Amino acid sequence: MKKPRTGSPEHRDLFCRTFVETHRPFEPEQLPWPQLDAQYVELLRAFPFWSFARSMEQEADRMIATFSKTLDDPSIRAAVELQGYEEGRHGRLLNHMLERYEIDVPRVPLTNLPVTRDDFVVFGFSECTDSFVGFGGFALARRKQIFPPALLDIFEQILFEEARHIVFFINWWRYEEARAGTSRLARTLSALRYHARAIAHTAQGAQGAAVAPAPVDLTSGGSQAILEGVTPKTFLEVALAENRAMMERIDRRLLRPQIVPSLATVALLGLRLLPPRVPEPLAAGS
Repeated sequence: MKKPRTGSPEHRDLFCRTFVETHRPFEPEQLPWPQLDAQYVELLRAFPFWSFARSMEQEADRMIATFSKTLDDPSIRAAVELQGYEEGRHGRLLNHMLERYEIDVPRVPLTNLPVTRDDFVVFGFSECTDSFVGFGGFALARRKQIFPPALLDIFEQILFEEARHIVFFINWWRYEEARAGTSRLARTLSALRYHARAIAHTAQGAQGAAVAPAPVDLTSGGSQAILEGVTPKTFLEVALAENRAMMERIDRRLLRPQIVPSLATVALLGLRLLPPRVPEPLAAGS
């Protein structure tokens, strides 16, 4: 089918309709949660970011619901409202999982700050980065068979929802930029600035959510089980492959986030050009 012109009413109808039609109704409590052996529960407990992840989803629910009320276009407003609902459902899903497997993590107080369009855009670009990293981590966990397939199936469903979110966001943003007549150079520079702000915002939020004396360390505990023995080259290869697989499940006529996958591809090419590491010689007498 023909790809609509970016910024056209047909483009708007396509990205809004696709997002709404691919929504899957479910309640977190009704998902097929598996019974987990103690070793898997302990591994879940060892992940350091549950508190931060739950607070992020709950904050996103509030922020997006507030932002949606400022939108005049009924099609876009309905899709953004649905995204807010799905973010809130992610928070409820994490709550249910933590309670089901008796994982005790601190609750982070939610804010009640005003919401601007800029907040929504920063959040959208933040999701583009976070989802790419999440795709890589999930693919590694599946490859290493760290958790039972039934549990990974639930998280794959959530990651696909995040893939839908970032495709919807990037199409909405490009739609708005096209309608404003923004040049390609200005749009790219703006996207890079938003990505930088999003990374800084996520880093600040992670430290703020770390109630324990030590900051959140994504290379320890359960994360270490996923990343152990994984080189940067391997992680980028896996993340790019999983990103492609997720994007292939969404209507090909829609735009995809490009900056993070492009930067990851450049980094991967650079790593592949490096000479192989030569093992250090053993010391005499060893």
